[in-house]
Amino acid sequence: MTYVKIFPYFIPLFFLLPHSVFSAEPSRISKDRIITTSPALTELLFELGYGDHLVAASHYSDYPDKAKSLPRVGTLFSPSLEKTLSFLPDWVLIDSEATPTHFTRQLSKLQLSHLEISIHSVSDLFKEAEKILHLVFHQTQFKALQSLKIEFDNHKKKNRPFRFIALAWPSPITLIGSNTFLSDLLTQLGGKNILPKSLTTPYPQIAMEWLLKNSPDYLFILGDSIEQKEQTQKLSKLWWPHKNVKVILLSSDQFARTTFGAITNLPLLLEKEL
Repeated sequence: MTYVKIFPYFIPLFFLLPHSVFSAEPSRISKDRIITTSPALTELLFELGYGDHLVAASHYSDYPDKAKSLPRVGTLFSPSLEKTLSFLPDWVLIDSEATPTHFTRQLSKLQLSHLEISIHSVSDLFKEAEKILHLVFHQTQFKALQSLKIEFDNHKKKNRPFRFIALAWPSPITLIGSNTFLSDLLTQLGGKNILPKSLTTPYPQIAMEWLLKNSPDYLFILGDSIEQKEQTQKLSKLWWPHKNVKVILLSSDQFARTTFGAITNLPLLLEKEL
């Protein structure tokens, strides 16, 4: 059995929205030089319409295509301060979940403008996007964000309730916890993650005994191939032989990062699959 272990920062995101879901940047905005410390933030900046302000990014920043040519400042969990400073940035956007605190402290000591971004939920995504637009690009109105939120809220009303488990890795059995962006997104669209709320880690490893006693309606699997879906279907029949649990493949290209593409694509997928 072959699986590729999946973590939310290492997988490129492709979504149906154009590269920028927002209007062109105002001409009054100065051309600030920006660095991002995670692929998710790189994609988010392109989504917001300001990708051309980027002068460097972290490794694995490969979406959209323009991001592939950006210079790198280091790996996701270990950005290089020396490389960061060499690009003379005006702002450094920091993924607080992946960037070491000592890196942030060093930027503070050097009085280099930086903004910590933390996204665990759909509401966090909208809030942090507004923060970037306001503090970095001096925007005071967020009409495109508001329109996107209205569209998402309309999708929320359409789905019937369903119980789910989301599988990140089959051996050891590792699930996507309730305190993650993807779980919250599924919950916002009518789902209930049946993992105990006491499990606060993002990707808890679950004992087989618990899994056998708790069957969902749907088993989501992050992956990129029909083979992965078929292998997961075989596992579901072993785990819950007396219940027909439907397996839904969530393309890691679309749903593994905390950006607006997942918000747009997941409702369409659920309308088709549920």
